[in-house]
Amino acid sequence: MVRNHYEHLCDHHDARATTVRQQTMELSEFLTGVLKVEKVKGQFAYQVGLHQSCHGLRALRLGLSSEVMQPRENYVQNLIGQFEGLRFSQLTRKDECCGFGGTFAVAEEGVSCMMGDDRINDHVKAGTEVLTAGDMSCLMHLEGIIRRRNIPMRVMHFAEIMAEAIDH
Repeated sequence: MVRNHYEHLCDHHDARATTVRQQTMELSEFLTGVLKVEKVKGQFAYQVGLHQSCHGLRALRLGLSSEVMQPRENYVQNLIGQFEGLRFSQLTRKDECCGFGGTFAVAEEGVSCMMGDDRINDHVKAGTEVLTAGDMSCLMHLEGIIRRRNIPMRVMHFAEIMAEAIDH
């Protein structure tokens, strides 16, 4: 959001604000693009459902969205997919929106909840044990639905999975 949508909040001639916008990165993008992390060893013996946030896919291009017919690396999947024992859930709609969308979840609460239910149902059907993403707002929304429905599924940011897997 900082990189793509905050320009109107700052003075266009402020070099510091421009630098901040240009240098702000999502974590998986930073790990793979700046630090050049390629090999990560660890163990995480769970079936993981990867939620692709709309903003991550469509604004930051952190993975392949279905409407773009071009190959694209998925940074999070490449990073955590190396862990011993980790299996990815095969979702029927792998890039479907969770329904959070910031103020959308407030203005359209019913629609937002139905969209979140659809995402969780896809993960349950696919056997997801741990739901992950790089977007905390999506994870908070989906975890709220999981808790209300008493579904035995953990929710972890991909950085938490990396920390647990490497520490293991």
